[in-house]
Amino acid sequence: MIPASLKKPVAGIVLIVIIASVIIIYYYNNPTLGAWFPRCPVKLLTGYSCPGCGVQRAFHALLHGNLWQALAYNYFFVISVPYFILACVAILLKGKFTRFRRYVEGRTLALIYVVCYCVWFVVRNALEI
Repeated sequence: MIPASLKKPVAGIVLIVIIASVIIIYYYNNPTLGAWFPRCPVKLLTGYSCPGCGVQRAFHALLHGNLWQALAYNYFFVISVPYFILACVAILLKGKFTRFRRYVEGRTLALIYVVCYCVWFVVRNALEI
């Protein structure tokens, strides 16, 4: 059993290991060539591109420094990366910089993100991006 004083550091280490593992897997394996990468169920069932379609390919392209290729795969994901980074920093800063954390973790920014996500779904399929 893990003592309460060690639970937070252990959770942080586990999160870092998971993120590092995902980065390594996507850096060395191209999702367009790998058969074991999951396919989008929305696209398979409906034929429409969901807001997340192309994220795996865009992530692989970003890891290799191909910004334009990543944008071609999924604009919304590339634009969302700074928000994800800020959210991770906010998680790591628990108990510190409360004003920054309130902004990043606040309802307003989350609502804006969700609305943009839904708008991206409509725009992407209307323009066939």
